[in-house]
Amino acid sequence: MSIKKTVVSWHFFPGTIKKCLITNQTIEFRTYFREKINKSPDIGEQAGEIPQMTNGNPFIDREESISGLWLIIILITTVLAILVNILSLSNGNNAVAPHLFYIPVVIAAFWYPHRGPACAVFIALVYLSLVYLFSGSDVAMLVTSSVICFVMIGVSVIVSSLATRMRKNEVKYRGIFNHLQTGVGLVDTSSLRIIEANPCLAGILGYTVEELTRIPFPDLFCDADQKDAFFSQLNPGHSIDKFEARFLSKNEGSRWMLISAGRLPGNQVVVTVVDITDRRQRELALQAKDDAIRSSTSAIAITDPDFTITYVNESFVRLMEYPGNEEAVGRTITDLVSSPQRFATVRDALVRNGSWSGEIALIRYNRKPFFVLLRVNTVKDNSGNPTGILASFIDITDRKQVEAAKRKALEQIAKNIEQFAVLGDNIRNPLAVIVGLSSLAPGEITGKIILQTKEIDRIIARLDKGRIESEKVRGIIRKYYPAGTGDSVIPDESGAIPDEEIPGGFGKA
Repeated sequence: MSIKKTVVSWHFFPGTIKKCLITNQTIEFRTYFREKINKSPDIGEQAGEIPQMTNGNPFIDREESISGLWLIIILITTVLAILVNILSLSNGNNAVAPHLFYIPVVIAAFWYPHRGPACAVFIALVYLSLVYLFSGSDVAMLVTSSVICFVMIGVSVIVSSLATRMRKNEVKYRGIFNHLQTGVGLVDTSSLRIIEANPCLAGILGYTVEELTRIPFPDLFCDADQKDAFFSQLNPGHSIDKFEARFLSKNEGSRWMLISAGRLPGNQVVVTVVDITDRRQRELALQAKDDAIRSSTSAIAITDPDFTITYVNESFVRLMEYPGNEEAVGRTITDLVSSPQRFATVRDALVRNGSWSGEIALIRYNRKPFFVLLRVNTVKDNSGNPTGILASFIDITDRKQVEAAKRKALEQIAKNIEQFAVLGDNIRNPLAVIVGLSSLAPGEITGKIILQTKEIDRIIARLDKGRIESEKVRGIIRKYYPAGTGDSVIPDESGAIPDEEIPGGFGKA
């Protein structure tokens, strides 16, 4: 089964186990019937051309009398009835004795429905012959005997018809019992043994049907607590529905079963057992996945194909600052983004590629915007049809703020470097004038002025060299340690992001 489910049960069919006491010996009809079928293939014909069910024999599983038993009983009761009627007729009193013929007539009609009416006709003719032999020309006696014979034949026809219909139904339901994936059977509450076991149960637990019927039903339970709980609930007048327990398999260890049971008259319980091992394993796997998603540190939301939220984990609730899951479920993703118009970028990417990843601005429950790293992908079934969308969110607001601060620092450094360059030029120009004017001064003063101007020029040259090196360092920082793009903004004091500063293009795919 993809979702294949194996069903096993026991059920009771009236007459499936019959015992009779003959000369203090208990005789089980099952053995006789199998022998009887091999010797009398026309029994199936007696049931009205019933399709063969098992191994070419429609009654292979039906328990009947031992070989020749009912035929012997019919002969004995017929002979006894004849002898009693002879004695009765010889004494001139024949009011009760004819009714003894109903015994062999009914038995023959029930067990041999095809030949029963013929047997009744034969017995009726024998009885009429006896009446004619002993009563001679007594018309009243002959008429009374004829009526008894017609009633006898009518009873035989009715019983034969009912027996044929009963056997047809039994063959039909026995075929269902043996061949459907649903099995039906019975447990005896006195001995707690399985009276009837469906072949499906034998296959699932690794036993043959004969082996299974020798195992007490409580021995199938793996856990004593489950066994005690099951039998404690099995009270008279009450039934058990959908009771889960582990059964012991012969070859595959324990298997989970779904059990239903109800009491029947005669200290019997009908039990239905469904193998749910595969379903339990799938449930455990789904539970593990659900626990992983629920306890994930990443905020996760699952939506339908129209982006309506159907599930959120606890991290998502904390991220969006919702009071609870109920506040998030039922909303659409477009309710969360700061610019729904730009959400078309995500939709188009999902249609083209089945996934999208990038930075995006969302709005919390308190209407404060913030930045997240969003990853979305389409969820598909086994046939490749989209069934939903899985989205994960990572809060990157702090990172974006740090990047914005770094970028502003770099911009300030660049301005300072430019100011240093301008400052150097502004200092060198007056120095050139000072050096020119120093030539008009006396000799010693001119030398000192020129010496100091050279020292100033040397300091300015060092500043120029540092500025050049700073330019190189800034280039390396921008290349290998980017401080973010224009998407990085810092909310104002109210927590809002100005419209002109919302990330252009709504994120980076």
